[in-house]
Amino acid sequence: MSDRTPRLGLGTFEEGDAWDHTDTVEAVDRHAIVRGPIADRPDEGEYDDELYHATDQEITWRWDASSEDWTYFGGKGCSEQPVPGTSHFEAAQFVHARTEETPVWNVEAHGIEGDGETEVGAAVHDLLADVEDAGGGIVYFPPGRYLFERTPLIGDDTILLGAGRSTVLEGTRPDDEDGRALLSNRGYDAVDFDGASNWGICNVRIDSPATNGIMPAHAENVRLERIYGDRIYYHHIDVVSSKNVGIDGYWATRGGEADSDAPIQFDNQTTEIASNSVWNGGEELLAGSDGTPTRNCTLENFEIDPENGPEYGVHIHRNGNESITISNGYITGCLYSAIRGDTGDEIEDLTIDSVSCIENARGISLGHVKGGRRELTVTNVTIRTDNRGLAAGSGLYAAGFDGAEISNTVVDGEFTNAILFDDMDDLKLSAVTATGARDQAFRFRADVDATLTTARAADCGDAGVYSGAGSSVAYGGVTFEDVGTETDSDSDGAFREWNAS
Repeated sequence: MSDRTPRLGLGTFEEGDAWDHTDTVEAVDRHAIVRGPIADRPDEGEYDDELYHATDQEITWRWDASSEDWTYFGGKGCSEQPVPGTSHFEAAQFVHARTEETPVWNVEAHGIEGDGETEVGAAVHDLLADVEDAGGGIVYFPPGRYLFERTPLIGDDTILLGAGRSTVLEGTRPDDEDGRALLSNRGYDAVDFDGASNWGICNVRIDSPATNGIMPAHAENVRLERIYGDRIYYHHIDVVSSKNVGIDGYWATRGGEADSDAPIQFDNQTTEIASNSVWNGGEELLAGSDGTPTRNCTLENFEIDPENGPEYGVHIHRNGNESITISNGYITGCLYSAIRGDTGDEIEDLTIDSVSCIENARGISLGHVKGGRRELTVTNVTIRTDNRGLAAGSGLYAAGFDGAEISNTVVDGEFTNAILFDDMDDLKLSAVTATGARDQAFRFRADVDATLTTARAADCGDAGVYSGAGSSVAYGGVTFEDVGTETDSDSDGAFREWNAS
């Protein structure tokens, strides 16, 4: 058996990302993985989920005891021997390309069982420390239910990899100690972005009603991919004072079971906040409270379809969220709004693209602030609620942004107003349809400077377009159908109409 070890790679977290092998590394855990040419692979594995890396194929194989056969586990393959069922593809590297070799660590080889009865949080925490000391690597959790009585902390250059929904992570807590993170990172209590970097979690299911979920805190360059969210205390994923966090592939069947119940939250930690914490097995420890903003984060390719009616689907929480992108997703079943930003808090450079908000009380709620926000983009969005008993407030509400563009967007349902704005400078709307509102289709309530083109206002009980105190609306190419009046304003509101070609 060779001591050669694979290099960690990470891109789309396909079950087979980026193995590499070059120099020999000493002091490798010999239970982690066996390596050699494919001809030397034994006919049978010694235990279920044993891994064998075929160095000439650049493919890692897993022994499946149930089928009594070797199955493809990972690796990029090569042009002569590609990944089974695929063509040859290039490995995607992590944010900082590594030069040293790193092993795959199978937790079962270290006595960590996912039997749903044994608490293994401390053992996982200790193993993650060993992995970081060894320079990082991939920690593989075979199918099972793993109970964490403490919050394991992930270090630099470390990936937790499961087997999809069959790898279940659950946290246990003493009586009256519910909450705290199920998983977090080393340096959660740091300042700025000085916590662990270049780490990730992929292919796991979170089913943990007594704890919160994954909490990157003061972290940098984090990938969370193919996360399945079932029961949870507050949030499956809570990004706290971190940057460059990518969430790609997330499916939520439930919101939180407690009073703060958005499945996804973008957050930060300040001195007056007594939440956002880990549990070390005996006490709660808070994330660093220096007000570091959460910056440059994405949520994409997701579905939030909870059975238990959470308040929000995605919550942008507290002051200081910058450059957040929410795209290619579906949100339904929220009793307040699909996407909400806290009232009065600063938000800078928020993009919502290709998101369907269906059957929520409201679609997007970013209101109640007089200024200080910058740059909002909403495009290719559908907000629709057919349940008149559920629809409330405004389907789309934004306030306080300097520079906003709303395009290719539909708001449909018996909301009070379909679309509402306050205190907005340089607001541009194009190809926007607002239908079904009890009062107004487009309500520019106060101090809004807006341009509205190629829009449609229909089936509303009051005005198609309303210009309120201190507002000025330039519009052209607007179609009105079955509205109380086409345009309406108070004594201080203004309109300017032109012909749009």
